[in-house]
Amino acid sequence: MNQIQETKSLLIFEEIKGSSKLIYRQHKEDETEEKVFIYKVTGDTYEYEFDGDAIKKIVFEGFSDLPGIIIHYGYGFQEKSLQNFFKYRITGDQINKLVITQDSTSRKSRKTLYLRLDELEDLLSEINKEQRACNDTKKILIKNYLVKVNPSFSFDHQETNNNKKLILRNLNQKLIDQLTADEIETIGKFYINAAQKYKRADLIKRMSFGLQKNAQILTLQEIIAKYETLLDSNSAESEWQSFFDEYITLFDTRYAHKLDYKNIATGITKYPDLVLVDIYGYIDFYELKKSGMPLIKYDSSHKTWYWTKDVAMVISQASDYLQKAKENGLSYSSTIKKITATEEHDGLEVNIINPRAIIVAGNSKMLNSELKRDHFKNLRESLKDIEFVLYDELLDRLKNLLDSIKLG
Repeated sequence: MNQIQETKSLLIFEEIKGSSKLIYRQHKEDETEEKVFIYKVTGDTYEYEFDGDAIKKIVFEGFSDLPGIIIHYGYGFQEKSLQNFFKYRITGDQINKLVITQDSTSRKSRKTLYLRLDELEDLLSEINKEQRACNDTKKILIKNYLVKVNPSFSFDHQETNNNKKLILRNLNQKLIDQLTADEIETIGKFYINAAQKYKRADLIKRMSFGLQKNAQILTLQEIIAKYETLLDSNSAESEWQSFFDEYITLFDTRYAHKLDYKNIATGITKYPDLVLVDIYGYIDFYELKKSGMPLIKYDSSHKTWYWTKDVAMVISQASDYLQKAKENGLSYSSTIKKITATEEHDGLEVNIINPRAIIVAGNSKMLNSELKRDHFKNLRESLKDIEFVLYDELLDRLKNLLDSIKLG
């Protein structure tokens, strides 16, 4: 065995065995002079020892010298992230042998992975660019923070958008799933501005439509998830009121405005849970009760079903809202216009002609027989200007709306 090279801390040895050369290393400070096998060379093939969980050897085929992507003294790949991935992230049921070539195509054959050297080098170039961009971004974030803390620092504020490829790679479904509706809107504004760069109306229209569709899907998915949580827990009326107050104009596009009805003189002391104005200026009153609220009771003497006391009270309240609104239609319209006026706008023009009341209460699980369902249908269809909606019916509407947007 002959010594063929010396570094600051290592001695490199060569051993000839038949048509092969075996290369070893020895640490100078090792008093036992232990020699560690690095690789074997046979013709233009290098068999390199690798201490991976699954990969124990990397074979380089068709090379006159060991490529620079691997450390010639052992220890694996030069690039740490590549080293760690092949060492720890590859399992034996995936591959147990890695072959790096110059000519053949990259592929997987049984448990052997073949990779082209030029493709690996391109990958390493991208990794290095990513790391440099990441380091640059870190520096920018630190500088921006210091300027924010004390403007006397002589650093210019910079935007952290210096890696276009990184940004484009992250524009995928996984990112969309994590974004809120407000964040989608922020991206949308950038999206439209970017489209205007090319002064193409067809491109702007297509991009705007796609953005709107994705924003609707994301918003509805978020709303449905929250709705299901409230429904499963039979939430209090106040929680449903907060939910509808925040989201109804998003999932029911008929509505353009919400009104603070308590600011309007009504002549009654009880107020609707929600007052909405649709896109045509007509008013709807909402009464929201619990999803577990009992709906109907059986009258054994007449062999029929009737509204429970709680539901009858809600219907009575809703009827009272409608009656007061009709009696005071002109003054209500005038008051609404006045309280919604701003410096730039005269206020809402609303129509209080045949207003509607929508009661949302109960769920279809309570109607557990065909007879109950039939009587409930008859009872709610007998209501004048009042729509009675079950909570799970509204959930089905939301899901159907989401499906139609996805297919559109």
